[in-house]
Amino acid sequence: MRSVLVIGAGWAGISAAMAAAERGWTVHIVEERPFIGGRSRSFVDKTTGETIDNGQHLMMGCYHSALSILERLETRSFVELQRHLCVPFVDARETTILDAGRLPGSLGVALGIARLKGLSVASRLKILRLAVKIKLGMVKADGWTCSEFLEQHRQTTEGIARFWEPIILATLNSPADKADATLLLAVMNLAFMGSSTDSKLAFPKRGLSELLSPLPEWLAKRGGFLRTSTRCERLELVGGNVVGAKLSDGSEVIVDAVITAIPHQALKRVEGIDSGLVSKWDSETSPIISVYLWYSEAWMTSDFAAALGTTIQWIFNRRQISDEVDIAVSNANPGHVSLTISAGAEIATHESGQIIDEADAELRLLFPSMKSARLTHGLVIKEKRATPLITPSVIRPRSNALHSLASNLWIAGDWVDTGLPATIEGAAVSGARAAELMCDAMPIGQDE
Repeated sequence: MRSVLVIGAGWAGISAAMAAAERGWTVHIVEERPFIGGRSRSFVDKTTGETIDNGQHLMMGCYHSALSILERLETRSFVELQRHLCVPFVDARETTILDAGRLPGSLGVALGIARLKGLSVASRLKILRLAVKIKLGMVKADGWTCSEFLEQHRQTTEGIARFWEPIILATLNSPADKADATLLLAVMNLAFMGSSTDSKLAFPKRGLSELLSPLPEWLAKRGGFLRTSTRCERLELVGGNVVGAKLSDGSEVIVDAVITAIPHQALKRVEGIDSGLVSKWDSETSPIISVYLWYSEAWMTSDFAAALGTTIQWIFNRRQISDEVDIAVSNANPGHVSLTISAGAEIATHESGQIIDEADAELRLLFPSMKSARLTHGLVIKEKRATPLITPSVIRPRSNALHSLASNLWIAGDWVDTGLPATIEGAAVSGARAAELMCDAMPIGQDE
């Protein structure tokens, strides 16, 4: 039986490990942190006793690879899909709703855009025309930023600010004037131009760590091994192949292949890897700031909303999304929301107290229902290197990009070229792809 070392137990590593195990490989996963899930994890807030995530994550029905992982781990029921795509947009003036439920698939999305208040008729028509061109494959975006692409297709200023930019920030975690426009096309085709299910938003009802918690047992049943708090320090290469690895606990593992599923900066620190080669894939990173606020009253009625004209971009009603809150905890703080600020490089430099005060003030401008609600507790989580900043000039490697070092070495991660943004789904796709290529190149039973 063949064996593979998977370095990293984020979504990419987990996806690769599961795919390899299902093809009959013995899998060894090492993760240098004491938990799995990478940047997608949960923990208990010490003040309130509530389980919160290391940043609010929003999935979609088009996350086929990520949701498949949860199906196999039997935690898919912890993620709830909308009945149909429905997004409230709030600003200081009004609330408008993008409702795609009147017609199936992309027709429903198109009708939802056509009926979207808060935009002029001219803006809506221009958005629809561009959406149709994207669906029909009539546009190219190679070498363009999202801003350049939208300007080229004559989108209005308000259409960009109130429709396109919220999508770009939420899915690409990048300002429109830096984001690679090819990724915007991918998002539009996969999420909004596909089936009715693909366009639905999906909310984890449990902590992100709980979604992945069955992995160690799942892996053990298939003869695999998972070691946390363990780092791969060196890969042993002989004759253009990896033959083993030395780990931080002093042990060595002999394997037939290796899949790395760690950020490329971490990959540079592994002995045996040509850091100069990996440096070709250097990019800036983009932060995500998550703000959790608890209130004396429940003031938000919808599950979530997109905020316009404010620093905060997305608001999630944790009291309605989560199904694991203790009644006593909920009674102590009836109102609980999480806020997301994507591509917030400047905001990341602010003190947490300042961010909390500013976020609370913006919420009160958006929601008059907060008038008597008292802020009881706040927490800020800054993921300063949340995702790579993928611009048109960034080089993203393919799964086999390290074959010049070793023919049995593959790479995975949200920074690898999948044609998708650096999201949970992008990571999951990259891991499954790396494992599939490995299994096809090294069939079990052939030259073992």
